[in-house]
Amino acid sequence: MGKKPILSIVVPVYNEEDNIRPLFEKIQTVCEAIGDVYEVLFVDDGSKDKTFSVLSELSEQEARLSVIRFQKNAGQTAAMAAGFEFAQGERIISMDGDLQNDPSDIPKLLEKLDEGYDLVCGWRKERQDKFLTRRVPSVIANWIIGKVTGVPIHDNGCSLKAYRASIIKQVRLYGEMHRFIPAMSTVVGARIAEIVVSHHPRRFGESKYGLGRVWRVMLDIIAFKFIISVFTSRPKTQEPKSLWQRLSDVLFNRKQRAFRAAAILSLPFFILGRILFGTANIASFSCFGLAITLLVLGLLTENKIQQAKQQSPELGKLVRFFIFRCRRRPVRLFGPIGVILLILGGVFFIPQMASLSARVLNIAMPNLSSIFMTTGILMFCFGLFGELIAFANAKRVKEYVVETFVKVPTT
Repeated sequence: MGKKPILSIVVPVYNEEDNIRPLFEKIQTVCEAIGDVYEVLFVDDGSKDKTFSVLSELSEQEARLSVIRFQKNAGQTAAMAAGFEFAQGERIISMDGDLQNDPSDIPKLLEKLDEGYDLVCGWRKERQDKFLTRRVPSVIANWIIGKVTGVPIHDNGCSLKAYRASIIKQVRLYGEMHRFIPAMSTVVGARIAEIVVSHHPRRFGESKYGLGRVWRVMLDIIAFKFIISVFTSRPKTQEPKSLWQRLSDVLFNRKQRAFRAAAILSLPFFILGRILFGTANIASFSCFGLAITLLVLGLLTENKIQQAKQQSPELGKLVRFFIFRCRRRPVRLFGPIGVILLILGGVFFIPQMASLSARVLNIAMPNLSSIFMTTGILMFCFGLFGELIAFANAKRVKEYVVETFVKVPTT
């Protein structure tokens, strides 16, 4: 009873009062059969029903149950991050608290993990959810995520996963990043596998997700691809370097990937500005201005990343802005603004709209269109680089406040 657990089961819950007891009983049965010393951590994400009351009763009866309760709702990613932080086991299983994941799949996940993998993902091949609102968007999103990130997982959204604690505790989780755990785990060099798991219809309670998250997922995919390209460790190679690789090593420090990304993004705008410069119009100056601004933004971002690596005691005003004002997800604030401005810029290229607007505003529409489109691109890029800064500082700020922690006694 007093031994340190080898296996930890992490279950985030929010308003799942009817599911707690049957889920814990199933987990308990499976873990007893496995035979390892285990613990079950339920993370109550500020539930408004009787979820915490049920958990409190269970914790008094069951010696292997720990309960973490947040002061207020912080989201599933924060709940998973807290569970991973407090988990004591060498191997960790995460799963939903709605009884749709099946605890009987836990042994299969652990067996695959023991084959030498760091993360084993569950694949709900026969998913028991609404077809149009849940399954179709999920298939499309998973296909896009696999193509963009290079991690071809069929079901990124499945919470039933097995991890080596030494790996998952290094992954920076925040801002609904739990959907991208496989992709984000590549940043710390995780070896990833996937197996088919069972999935059951929801019996009690209501789903917390719907179609409203689709646009956020699309923004996240772009942001996470950017993050991975900057932060993923790349193995050293003895192969001959290309001309671009040799040139980039000379022009940029090999570790300054944020500035390199800014340089790559700015290059087409320098070229476009040079092409248009002969006319000396506002479009050419906008392109040049945008290119230079991107380079400055890259240098600034690189500076903030290096400060985060050095554990600077002060977050700084810009870091605090991206973390607190933007709630850690700058791309979700500035991304839609950028897209709207780009669309407006395109609208002003339409001859009829340009003619009407010119009469009303007395402004040359091609110039106004250039301003809108340039500003839109800048806003979107500002959000992307803000994501890099937020990611670099993710471990320094928590999204949740633990109100109650009922812990399993160990020695």
